[in-house]
Amino acid sequence: MCRIRWICENDNVEIKTISKVETILGVKFPKDYIEIAVKNDGGYPKPNRFDLEGNEEVFGNLLSFDEGDYSNIINTYSDIKDRLIEKVIPFAEDLFGNMICFDYRNNSQPLIVFWEHEKAFSDKGSAITHICNNFAELLNMLYETQE
Repeated sequence: MCRIRWICENDNVEIKTISKVETILGVKFPKDYIEIAVKNDGGYPKPNRFDLEGNEEVFGNLLSFDEGDYSNIINTYSDIKDRLIEKVIPFAEDLFGNMICFDYRNNSQPLIVFWEHEKAFSDKGSAITHICNNFAELLNMLYETQE
């Protein structure tokens, strides 16, 4: 995780703010995610690409815990929850309206999944694709595009 540089515009987040969001959403975020989110609220990682089923995807930015931020985690969840499967919680977005989410359906230690917003209109289940088993693994998958 230390090879990743985060570009941030927001101030640091207090743990009590994250705890409040956890209570609202009914989840407990993974410790490694909290460690990153506290210092990099709404941040953009560099490198920011990962592979998913043979395609290159983009980790755009972490959703923010700042209530006034456009990419606020609570507002984002509220906007798309009717198209999400229960216990799938977005924590980051790509550049195209898709989300990177925690999947709490089978465990309190969530898997990481990719949610495709266009597929979700017709079939919630087909909109979810497994990326990896945890947040640290996702960060280790990130690479920079060779141009």
